[in-house]
Amino acid sequence: MITVIVDRDKVTRNIAAIYMSGHSGFAEEGYDTVCAGASTLCYTAAYALTDICGYDDEKVFRVTDEGLESVNVRISVPEESDEDIRNRAQVIMRTVELGLMNLAATVNEEGNTYIEIIHSKED
Repeated sequence: MITVIVDRDKVTRNIAAIYMSGHSGFAEEGYDTVCAGASTLCYTAAYALTDICGYDDEKVFRVTDEGLESVNVRISVPEESDEDIRNRAQVIMRTVELGLMNLAATVNEEGNTYIEIIHSKED
């Protein structure tokens, strides 16, 4: 199962980071459309944050590949930017969050959870 954690800032409720780990197990290697979809959303977010917002990709995106069993991804929004850039970044992060939530709603079924979305808890 892929686990996605959407971490929000406790004060602003803006998305600070999205973490994704695991492997869906939806289909065999090379045919797993759930993993492909989740990966595409994360890579698109990282490229958008660097291209549209001008963030350094080293600061916003990190992938650790541990083989087919586990891939760990972190996409984060740096705090050091002006309000306009942070607003653009939030649109990108929210779009990815919605895409991942829709993917989960589409593929998960009774007894089979391929992708789980966890939202940070409010204090």
